[in-house]
Amino acid sequence: MAVALIALAAFGAPAWANAQAPRGSSATQTEGVVVALESDDIVIDLAGKRGASSGDVVELWRPLKLKHPVTGKTVTDRFRIGSLKLTQVRDRLSLARADGKLARAAEPGDIVILRKVQLDDVPGPSGPSVKKLPLPEARPAKPLATARPADASGAAEDEQRAPADPEAQQVAALFDGLKGADLTRRIISYEDYVRENPEGRYAVVLWEEAAQLRRLLAHDAVRSSSRAPTAAGFSAPKQALEGMPLTLGVEVEGAAKGAVLHARRAGEVAYRSTPMRAAGPGYFSVTIPKERMRAPSVQYFIEAITADGKAAPLVASADSPNALEVEPIPSATPPLRKDATASLWSDYADYNRLRGNDRVWQTEGYVGVRLADEGLRALRTGFGVFRGVGGSIEELDEQKKSARRVGLTYGYLETEIAFSSFTALIVRGVIGLRDDGVAGGAQTLVRIGNDKKTNLQLGGEALGGIGVRGITQLELNVFEQVPMLFRTEVTNQPAGSAATKEDVRPFDTNATPDDTSLSQGQIGGRAIVQVGYRVTPELVVAVRGSYQGRTIKHAGPGFGGAVTYSW
Repeated sequence: MAVALIALAAFGAPAWANAQAPRGSSATQTEGVVVALESDDIVIDLAGKRGASSGDVVELWRPLKLKHPVTGKTVTDRFRIGSLKLTQVRDRLSLARADGKLARAAEPGDIVILRKVQLDDVPGPSGPSVKKLPLPEARPAKPLATARPADASGAAEDEQRAPADPEAQQVAALFDGLKGADLTRRIISYEDYVRENPEGRYAVVLWEEAAQLRRLLAHDAVRSSSRAPTAAGFSAPKQALEGMPLTLGVEVEGAAKGAVLHARRAGEVAYRSTPMRAAGPGYFSVTIPKERMRAPSVQYFIEAITADGKAAPLVASADSPNALEVEPIPSATPPLRKDATASLWSDYADYNRLRGNDRVWQTEGYVGVRLADEGLRALRTGFGVFRGVGGSIEELDEQKKSARRVGLTYGYLETEIAFSSFTALIVRGVIGLRDDGVAGGAQTLVRIGNDKKTNLQLGGEALGGIGVRGITQLELNVFEQVPMLFRTEVTNQPAGSAATKEDVRPFDTNATPDDTSLSQGQIGGRAIVQVGYRVTPELVVAVRGSYQGRTIKHAGPGFGGAVTYSW
């Protein structure tokens, strides 16, 4: 509304100046020229001695003198380029400033025109003429008609009324219609009445009233434009979505020709400044692009730009900015798929140069399900068959005794507990049958690395009546199509426990318990390499080779294979 009033005050003046002067008045026109330009002030020679006064609005015209390209004659004319308001008026010179936007910048030599309406001499009721405003003619008041009783027929006599004044009634109706109206509507209504009734008795008064109202509007506009800008309306958002553009708007009161948003993301030191665009009279808006909307927050403040190019705070400040919480957009995730795996492997290892008196054949299979990366990661259950022969090196190699048989058929339950996606503990409980009864065992491994990627396992195993072994295993999953495994063991299996003559089973069927090795086998080492091939995304087939020994002379090769299916 304020912008509309200013525009009306600035651009309505020419219509007033060019309108036909009402009866009883005359329009005077005084011309001057622009003498010089001093900073923001325009110096003109239309001053106090020529009827100008501070606050007057004058027209600014640009004279043109051109040679006609066809006729060759010199053509002279002038064009209106705006209005000036007199700020200081002296006797010979005045200072003025642009009143509104000028079509061209003022230059020395431009013409200025001051228009004023003056009342003419009008004849009085008698005697010499006097200067006065035309007022409605006074008429003697007429008493109101009194009610009379109805005659015998019941008809009442008509009241006697004074003859009506049409012009007075028209002005009265104009005033009644303007009850509660703003200044803009009053100005337009008064001037429209004068244009339609230039010879009316009330034309001069209404025209002068409209002119005074225009000056009041211009004065209010100047006061409003000189007031320091403030934020009349701003609603600060508390949250926004990451990756989504955000538009901010602010309503500004006072002298502001623009506004600037300063914003920075979390972790940034400097603010990034973005000019705001006008979104209506007194309103400015700006959109923060989606690239700048990043979690966890965005800090910002807004400044107004005054007419002289200075910055004035509107919303928050650089030292105390507003904080906008930026939330990641929730995304739908599929339910966690429980990976299931079935695996079977078999391995043969000879510790004594393929003589067959210190060897192991072990086959093991399991079925398991993977639950999560952290917490209870996996559960597995399986079975195994362990068959071997062995004894001490001294009895086997030097005393040439027969090796004894060792065997265990077992089942196990295994769980993997992940402390993080990178670290887990694998615990296995074993129970099985030997020839001489029930036996148990356990295995514990620490996994470093995720089980779906390259990882390292460290731990050990103990099987009742079989022996113990320490395990180091590297699962290399760098090549998706060719998974590989490298494993080392330190073990005294298969003859890891001493035997008695009552329980011993000689490997050589012709041997007696006295001719059979009863002592515990010595500790040896194994090196195993397994290379797989992913036939399908679910199926992997692998082969393995190994070398193991207890001494440099008591050693031998090994081989095996494995197959794994996941779904």
